[in-house]
Order: sequence, then C-alpha cells, then structure tokens
Amino acid sequence: MVNFRFHLVSLTAVFLALAVGIGLGATVVDQATVDVLQRRLDGVSERVDRTDGENQRLRDDLGRWSRFAAEASNESVEGRLTDVPVAVVAVQGTERAPVEALQASLVAAGARYQVTLWLTSKLRLDKPEDINDLAQIVGATTRDPDPVRQTAVARITSSLGSANAPLLLRALRDASFLDVEAPADDVAALEGLLPTTRFVVVSSSEAKVPNEQLAIPFAARLADAARSRVLAAEPGRDPQGKDQPGQRAIFVGPLRQNASVSALISTVDNLEDFRGRFASVYALRDLARGKVGQFGVGPGATSLVPETAS
Repeated sequence: MVNFRFHLVSLTAVFLALAVGIGLGATVVDQATVDVLQRRLDGVSERVDRTDGENQRLRDDLGRWSRFAAEASNESVEGRLTDVPVAVVAVQGTERAPVEALQASLVAAGARYQVTLWLTSKLRLDKPEDINDLAQIVGATTRDPDPVRQTAVARITSSLGSANAPLLLRALRDASFLDVEAPADDVAALEGLLPTTRFVVVSSSEAKVPNEQLAIPFAARLADAARSRVLAAEPGRDPQGKDQPGQRAIFVGPLRQNASVSALISTVDNLEDFRGRFASVYALRDLARGKVGQFGVGPGATSLVPETAS
C-alpha cells in the first residue's frame, strides 16, 4: 500500500530532478550565450584593430603627401621674392607651426627674412601696472586700457621701418610687451627694418589678445602707414563634426569687410595649408605692383591664389 510518505518522497524527488535539470539547462544556455558573445566581441576587436591600422596607414600617407606638397610648394616659389626684406608680426597665442612654415617659404622664395615680432599677452592690459608701463613707453596721457593700447598700435605702426623704430621696439621688448625672434642678432634685426620692408601680420581665433582690440586695428593702421607692403594672414580650422566647428577668417574677415582697408591690404585665410603659404608669397610679390587680393577658402576670399602665380 502506497502511503502519504511515499508520495511526499516521490514528489520531492521529482521537483529536485526538475530543479537540477533547469539548473543544468540554464548553465548550458548561459555558456552557449557567453560563447556567442565572446566570438562577436573577438570579431569586433579584430575589425577595430584593422580599422586602427588602416587609419594609421592613412595618417602616415597624409603626412608624407603633406611633406611632399610643402616641399613642392617651396620649390614653386623659388626666386619670387629675391632679396625682398620681409618681417612678420604675430599675436601671441597664434599657432607657431604655420608661422614657422611661412618663414621657411619666405626663405625659399629668396626673401631677406628679417624678424618675427610677437605681440604678447601683456597687451591685454588687464593689470594696472601693465597699463602704466605701456603708457609711459608710448607716451599715452590716459590710463584707460583701450586708448593706451591704441596709442601703442599707432606708435608702432607709424614707426616701423623708420629711424625711430629700434628704440621703441627695444623698450617694448624689455617690458615684455614684445618678443623678438630673428635669424641672428635681435638688435641688428630691429635696426635693420627698412622703409621698403614688407610685413605679414598674423593672428587667429586663438590670439591671447582679442583680434578686435589688437590684430585688426594693427593691420589696418599698418596697411595705411606702409602702403602696398602689408599682408594679413591667418591659419584656420575646418569643421570637425558638431563638437568642433570651423574657424576661418576670424581675423582677416573684418579687414576684408572694411572697404577702405581691403583696398590697401592683401589677406590669406588658410596659412596652415601649403596653398595658403604659396598664396602669401605671391601676394607679397604682387604688393610691389600695387595689386591686392583676398585669398583662401573662407568668407570674403575671391580666389585660392593670386592670378599672377606662375
């Protein structure tokens, strides 16, 4: 006779077996799932590695082509500025690499590269002592930062290439408003600026002093003081997705929009590119012929390079 205890033991065994089966089955399913996921992850990892390798190869190729283009660009400008004195005036914060590449292009073109004058961040005049120091150097009677800075801009631009320039520039250098970089001796470079020296004014969206406070009025005043001798140039940046919008013609754009200034000055908005440096050399050459133009790929540019680039 089957009693209740037998039924209880049987039911317990059944449920125990069922639990064990479910557990074992679940283990098998989980392991299978893990294996599938692992294979997929391995495949993704392999594709990522291949993509990384391809990207590196493309970067290497781009670097080689960029170097080749830069070398070819320098060769293509040989003799275009033979013995022409050229000085660069740049605002601190502007990327140095395009400025140095421009210097190399000027030398390749045969220019007599004289000096690069870096207008420093002290010209923000955000400290009372800086305002006072600059006012004393340039003879400003006010102690308001904007008028003092504009007095300095007027004094510098009107004196460049004159007999008064070396004394003023040395005073600005000694007070750290100006950094001087020259192929040889700084003092000789400052004294060597001539009434025939052609100037390249360089700034960008990264300038330590806002362009509307320094670079734009400086370029405009220099274009008037040294007519047919001034090029304004700017390295830009193309858009890199939503998080990195493009930056182009931030400095030279307002100069292009000012009719009285654009009639006196040439501009280039892609100095970071070898085509911009190529255009810079030919624009400097054309200035001696009284020809100005707006070159590059940004707003207000009328062509990529001067028509006379040949």
